[in-house]
Amino acid sequence: MVVGKHYREVNMILRQTLSYPVCGYWDGGKKQVFDWSIEGKPQKDVKGQFIRIGSFQANFWFHVALGKTIKRTLANAKLYLRVHTKIPSTFEYVEE
Repeated sequence: MVVGKHYREVNMILRQTLSYPVCGYWDGGKKQVFDWSIEGKPQKDVKGQFIRIGSFQANFWFHVALGKTIKRTLANAKLYLRVHTKIPSTFEYVEE
């Protein structure tokens, strides 16, 4: 959940579904679906504003450029995941 200048209080996640289950650094065996959410407040550096994206299922967090909307920020996360995930996967935006 993020509250900020460009954001209203929103619960939207990016759901990534891999083409097959994988093992990783988490408990409970193979997983295929990972929910990525925005965490914390926007921060700023010399390149502009950024925010943390993370998934407890994947036990992984990273930073992406802050978009004008929650969906645009999650789209930045989607681009990051497409580049770094070696397994074919699909994505969907889910409002909770």
